[in-house]
Amino acid sequence: MAKKGPAKKRKRRRRRGGLARLLRPLSVLLAAVAVVIALTLFFKVGTIEVTGNSRYSAEEIAAATGVEMGDNLILLDRYGIQRKLFVDLPYIKEARINPNPPSTLSVEVVETTAVAALPGAGAYWLISRDGKLLEAVDETQAQDYLGIAGLEADAPAAGQELRLAEDSPITLSRLQELLAALEERQILARADSLDMTSDDTLVIYYDGRFRVEMYYSADFDYKLHCLEETVTLLQPNETGIIRMTMKDEDEVRFISSG
Repeated sequence: MAKKGPAKKRKRRRRRGGLARLLRPLSVLLAAVAVVIALTLFFKVGTIEVTGNSRYSAEEIAAATGVEMGDNLILLDRYGIQRKLFVDLPYIKEARINPNPPSTLSVEVVETTAVAALPGAGAYWLISRDGKLLEAVDETQAQDYLGIAGLEADAPAAGQELRLAEDSPITLSRLQELLAALEERQILARADSLDMTSDDTLVIYYDGRFRVEMYYSADFDYKLHCLEETVTLLQPNETGIIRMTMKDEDEVRFISSG
């Protein structure tokens, strides 16, 4: 009987190797399908747990997610849920959406507050320090917040970022910097209003005593530091203009109205 030669043995090994290579991707695909089926069958939303909220109730936030009981916990569109919360509940500025298997969806929120009010579309709009439009209020309600004259919200809608007209004397990014500096230096509570009716000079009415002048291009944090230092040198009953629009950035001029 003739023996099988080396060539035939190699050919058979090649056949076995080819079959293994074909089966390997199929095995991976079947394993992936099994994982997806397991996720779909076993990880369902049964509870929505909300933390960090104070303005909105847990029920309001859970409803605003758009998630239904029985939805797949793992396959949720977390970024879509975040966007929906930011728009539908404007006072939410941050949201973390975390699945907590087997059945809990964790929603952790950070809320913001209104710091100023400006007119737009026949109402007054409250805005956060980040320039987010929070809600429309009437003129009486707007008086509880820092008023901004000379600016108007363009096509405002709650939950959206403030848009200003192209001919506004200040950009949104600079307005955000100003509001942040006022809040961080704890001047916001003592500022009566902002006047931006001038094309080049920003006016802050401050503490019921001072008209503070600076340029829109100024380093707001530094100028507010200069304001604080100047006020400490004045008598409690002094009123007038604090002018910071000279060529020398460090010069502050007080013009008494007494």
